[in-house]
Amino acid sequence: MSNLVRAENLGRVFDVSRPWLDRLLERAPRQVVTAVADVTFDIARRETLALVGESGSGKSTLARMVVGLVLPTTGEVFIDDVAMHYPTDRLARRRLRRRIQMVFQDPYASLNPRWRAGDIVAEPIRALGLERGRARVDARVGELLRLVGLDPADGTKYPHEFSGGQRQRVAVARALASQPDFIVCDEPTSALDVSVQAQILNLMRDLQDQLGLTYLFITHNLAVVRHMAHRIGVMYLGRLVELAPRTSLFAGPRHPYTRMLLDAVPDIDMVGRARKPISGEMPNPIDPPVGCSFHPRCPYANERCREERPNLRRADDSLVACHAVSEGRI
Repeated sequence: MSNLVRAENLGRVFDVSRPWLDRLLERAPRQVVTAVADVTFDIARRETLALVGESGSGKSTLARMVVGLVLPTTGEVFIDDVAMHYPTDRLARRRLRRRIQMVFQDPYASLNPRWRAGDIVAEPIRALGLERGRARVDARVGELLRLVGLDPADGTKYPHEFSGGQRQRVAVARALASQPDFIVCDEPTSALDVSVQAQILNLMRDLQDQLGLTYLFITHNLAVVRHMAHRIGVMYLGRLVELAPRTSLFAGPRHPYTRMLLDAVPDIDMVGRARKPISGEMPNPIDPPVGCSFHPRCPYANERCREERPNLRRADDSLVACHAVSEGRI
């Protein structure tokens, strides 16, 4: 299966310094945050890659770099071998834009409250010239609304007239309007009730099978990941610490951080068994620890972990950035 998406050494640094005059008067240095650092992965066609991690791990920043909303400080994203951010062929990049869409976390915030649902879904069709004439555009909007489980008559409603799950269905219909190959989903169900989450996830899986879509799925909910993903990447403080097939990661997680995340998931099969909760807090990204960024919270850390940053290395069918794993200590 060929790869549709390839990210190489992606990194993003944000300047969070105080205003120049304040720093001059107080003789304070500039401050920067490394939100994402040296992230490399690929996504095959029709595959779902999920990225998980605690809040502040860099998942959403990475997602925005992949779709071109944020410029990377280092690295590049390739869609069908076309560079997203610094292309040599700008026309190829413009053609590529139509094939990429994003579904955001809060459907109420991502939909224009002054537009009817039909106009929201029709906007990409008109902007990209995919259909000509009002009748044909309206017919296509009706098809898309029906595809996501809504009635074409719902196109006359405003976003506030829908429930949360219905609003997210409108957002999915808008994403499908440009006939994309690749959709980035940034926490698309976290603002919804649990029962509605399942409906949206099932809808997205059905659409993937029906339309051959490729997904990058951003979430902190491992139950969602187990339902949706083919492969899972675990991020910590802006870096990938483990990348593994879904079955391998849930059956035998390798990185200590992944193990802690899985121990925190409620599981009826683990009733009565000892669990190790996630201890400590994520370090300040402005002043990250030297060496492995997870070592202040890791029960397996040694002197090497405190001095040398681990790189992703092959461990069976997974990639793991951990000295304890590469040394055979765990």
